[in-house]
Amino acid sequence: VQNVIKCAERCGLHVAELVLEPLASAEAVLTEDEREIGVAVVDIGGGTTDVAIYERGSLWHTAVIAVGGDHFTNDIAVGLRTPVPDAEKIKRKSGCALSGMVDEDETMEVASVGGRKPRVMARRILSEILQPRAEEIFHLVWDEIRRAGYEKSLNSGIVLTGGGAILDGMPEIAEQIFDLPIRRGCPGGVGGLADHVNSPTFATGVGLALYGFKNTLGDSARTPVGAGALVRVAGRLRGLFREFF
Repeated sequence: VQNVIKCAERCGLHVAELVLEPLASAEAVLTEDEREIGVAVVDIGGGTTDVAIYERGSLWHTAVIAVGGDHFTNDIAVGLRTPVPDAEKIKRKSGCALSGMVDEDETMEVASVGGRKPRVMARRILSEILQPRAEEIFHLVWDEIRRAGYEKSLNSGIVLTGGGAILDGMPEIAEQIFDLPIRRGCPGGVGGLADHVNSPTFATGVGLALYGFKNTLGDSARTPVGAGALVRVAGRLRGLFREFF
């Protein structure tokens, strides 16, 4: 955390507040009804999977699981013997986490290591590599939910978000493991660039902006008296945020 703060400050930015990642994602993808009835946000990021559980309109539990989208990529790199950057491209272009959704005659081109020629392989092989990792992530999430005692409180189901949620087959596997309603969570409540950020990948980024607007820029009491130029800059930023949202 301190390293991230230092990086921001060296860029000439001031860090006003720290926000837990699943809280920011939830800010962007949940509805008020879901928060009230009971819901879990599962944010599948690069290095971790973050969980936030809401009930009766309030946050009740958070957890971070040390498995994420990068593990999918590493599995592909090892299983298909391809460089990691190419494995990431294959995951995004051809990845499907449920092998039953892939036709046996579908193929894909796989880059080789050591300067060897690319190979043509069945897409089903890729799915058979991804599915066990997807099942592992959801089993770990379900174990955490049960450990916290909220397995019977998720009446609205589970919302999948983050870059890992865009992988084909993820909602279907989640439904099999959780036996609950599942949906992908895309950022809502924004205008302007809404079409460009309408993906689970941008849930945390949009949620941070929403959180900052509602809790920092929207609170005039936090603006120090006599701040001079800082007050004027904050006023302009507030206006920009209002146009955006």
